[in-house]
Amino acid sequence: MGSGWFLVVVLVCGPVGLQSEGDEDLGVLLQQLLARVEKLEEDTGKSQVAFSASLVTAEQETHHGPFDNDTALVFKRVTTNIGNAYNPDTGVFTAPVKGLYYVRFTGCVGNPGTLNAALLKNGENMFAIYDSRGSHVSGSNGMALVLEEGDRLWVVLWAQNSIFDQSRRSTFSGFLVFPM
Repeated sequence: MGSGWFLVVVLVCGPVGLQSEGDEDLGVLLQQLLARVEKLEEDTGKSQVAFSASLVTAEQETHHGPFDNDTALVFKRVTTNIGNAYNPDTGVFTAPVKGLYYVRFTGCVGNPGTLNAALLKNGENMFAIYDSRGSHVSGSNGMALVLEEGDRLWVVLWAQNSIFDQSRRSTFSGFLVFPM
């Protein structure tokens, strides 16, 4: 606890030794307040969540797909991972606390020129991007989502589509707006 809290204690309770016997209720209140402050400080660490990753770690143009089956995308080049809730080995973000999160992904159309991908929450389609104007055009979408602790998010590339990345053009990002 920082020295600022000592000042609060002195202002609320007065200097130590100057309290009267009738201040017992004040002492109990002070203990409750200190416990709440400690809990808030502990929760603050859990509520600092943000991640951003791009599809590949290489600087050269890299195409993925088309695949015969729907394919979970693993965004390997992690730029930010505050709270370590994004797993670059699986491509899955797992909500560490219940709250309102903002999530966005952007994809660039790869060969053969069609991109159709979606953000899944626990396997349910939340939103998608689609573009068929040819290679190297991009689409982006985002959404505010209420997530429970342990909810999982990932991006899936639907079968027969492709995506490419070069210098962080296809990204998956999110952050906790506020805990609930």
